[in-house]
Amino acid sequence: MRVDYRSRWQQKRRVRASRTRLILIGIVAALVIVIVLASLHGASRSVEAGYSFLRPVIVWMQATEDGVLLSARSGSLVKLTPELTEVEAGWGHPFTHPAGFWGRPAVAGNRVLIGCGDVRLRAVDVATGLQTWEVRVEGSVPAVSACGEYGYFPTSTGDVYAVTSEGEVIWGTRLGDEIASAPLIREETVIISTLKGEVACLDRGTGEILWQAEVEAPVYASPRRGPSHILVGDDAGRLHSITRDGELRTSLQLEGLIRHPVGVHEAIVIAGDSSGLIVRVNPSEMSEIWRTRLQGPLSAEPVVTGDTVWCGVGRRLVELCVESGDLLNTRVAEAHTSDLLVAHGRIYWATADGRIRAVALDRH
Repeated sequence: MRVDYRSRWQQKRRVRASRTRLILIGIVAALVIVIVLASLHGASRSVEAGYSFLRPVIVWMQATEDGVLLSARSGSLVKLTPELTEVEAGWGHPFTHPAGFWGRPAVAGNRVLIGCGDVRLRAVDVATGLQTWEVRVEGSVPAVSACGEYGYFPTSTGDVYAVTSEGEVIWGTRLGDEIASAPLIREETVIISTLKGEVACLDRGTGEILWQAEVEAPVYASPRRGPSHILVGDDAGRLHSITRDGELRTSLQLEGLIRHPVGVHEAIVIAGDSSGLIVRVNPSEMSEIWRTRLQGPLSAEPVVTGDTVWCGVGRRLVELCVESGDLLNTRVAEAHTSDLLVAHGRIYWATADGRIRAVALDRH
């Protein structure tokens, strides 16, 4: 029997050619999918180098006229230039304390006010980085707000205090419920929220309680001034609109916990929750304008700059379009976001590995 080896060779060659074509088609299809996903979800961009602490640590940021303050949970307070380099005058070493610092620092006059875990509020000179005074209170100080020459802060035991930049206690008021967030300072009032689910309004000059509104769920997010009302989210996933007289006007239901303040810029209001839902809110009707689902819980207060919304979501810094909510760009870090700050023409991005990066707004 005669065997046609040539025909077998030609058949194998056709099989190999078909297999090669299938492989090439698969590669092209994969590239098309990647391109489509990139167009749908925004381009992923590398992150810029910045400042880094010696070890992983939660960091919060606060702007000054000539730089940026970094407070680390481990107990380090650092001042840097807007470019995140060491300042030329003063602050030869970070201000440190073993009790650790809680939350974002605040600047009152020429003092940096920082809450500590050892039931004290400490003040550090803005120019030199040296401690100037401390005030002992009944509980740890989770957060501080400042306006002009005055600072306002709550304690974990439910007290609220007002101090001058020189350390004089103006008043102290007891609410009696644990407080975990910074107060909102208005022209004549101080707005504070509690973990019992109350929002209280205090007279800024005397500390007298003017009204209290119940929202019936713990509030970890600081209140924010909306275009016409006070806006505050709670652990039941509700964003509340409260009038200046303390009337709970209306609420918008989200899906997860609202642990961070809403981002407000003029009439633009952006809210997010622990489910990764980001919503642009119509504050006059407390209704949704658009919603976007991101990959992870919101990690910091959203920041609105022009036509862009910046959100820290897990290890990502995400840019969204203000008008549509479309994803524009994504930057990825090695650790989760701990804070965002807009200042000096930049977005500052702090992550839980102790790194701080800056993105210039005019060329991002």
